[in-house]
Amino acid sequence: MSKAQAGMDYRLARGILYEEAAKAAAGYVDQSWVKPIEALSEAAAGKSLTHIAFLGTAILAKCTVPTIDVFSVKKRGGENTYSARGLCHGVLVPNAPELDISLGVTGREPLNNQPYVGIDRLTRAATVRSTVQGVLNLLCDILDRLEGATEEQARQALRAYIEVRRRHGTRYSRSVSDRVAISIDTLVRSIDALVSASSEGGRRAQAVVAGLMDVFAGADRVDARRINDPSRTIPADVNVRRRDGEGWERVFEVRDKAVSREDLYLLVNKCIGGEVDEAVMVAIAPSPSMSLLDEARAWAAERGVSLSVCSDWATLVGQALHWGPLPTLDGASELPGRIEQRLIELEVTEEALTLWGSLISIPGAAEGSA
Repeated sequence: MSKAQAGMDYRLARGILYEEAAKAAAGYVDQSWVKPIEALSEAAAGKSLTHIAFLGTAILAKCTVPTIDVFSVKKRGGENTYSARGLCHGVLVPNAPELDISLGVTGREPLNNQPYVGIDRLTRAATVRSTVQGVLNLLCDILDRLEGATEEQARQALRAYIEVRRRHGTRYSRSVSDRVAISIDTLVRSIDALVSASSEGGRRAQAVVAGLMDVFAGADRVDARRINDPSRTIPADVNVRRRDGEGWERVFEVRDKAVSREDLYLLVNKCIGGEVDEAVMVAIAPSPSMSLLDEARAWAAERGVSLSVCSDWATLVGQALHWGPLPTLDGASELPGRIEQRLIELEVTEEALTLWGSLISIPGAAEGSA
């Protein structure tokens, strides 16, 4: 049995990562590796950043076990295979922030996304959108070279990866205070302006709902799914755990576009048997017709799921703050900072963060009735 089959040595991998990061900082970087990694970083920006995390994982694996299959995604018993997700989650993700290495995505499970979900080994034939086939080809070109590299060449590749990804990190910084004196009316108008200005694939709306639930239930009870995350462990986009930690008190599917009949039934179907007390469809765009909603509610109730639809921010914000543990205005004062943190976690554009900061710091924001 190979060392890779027996299990990747994460302590050794971490040591190599820090050792090569120090050498990269000292300038010991091979430019022949920098150029293709830079090309991949540029091509993947805003399209398929998961490939960046996979490349870093494959390079670190090659440094740790020179005979490793660098195209390996899962450890399935094949020769020289390993769990890329395990190495990424166990070593790269927790140590990258300290080393100032941008993995492209900031979630705890960067490889829990397409095309890495459901495949044992990456190939050029992996299922990707046609618009990012070129990114996959660039990645495989680098992996082809890495496959035949010596241990020292692999370490050179790792130093180049660190050098490039240190330059590509998004420098997010918090600008909103933990507490902001703001009226409910101004808060709702600011949220509406943030989301209506740009969808960003639903990120802005999802960040608002997640931030609102942080205030309502506490961040330790809120699990928010990353955009395009195929996770099967949580039922919806934003989920609030019951106080005892078993099952879900409320789950929210967030849409800033028109909601169809299929959307409603799919949400309910995901909640059936999943210990969900209430399912909420946040449909800020034109909401479903009342007849369709009544039909879906009845269908859901027959299956033990309470379904509701919220079609405007004022209602959702008002209800959550009213029923939350804090006095309404105290909860409202915490919401801007909570939303900003969720925007950062969902990797919105810098424009979104700038806009949000400007919206909630409008002169006179603290004036007006609640």
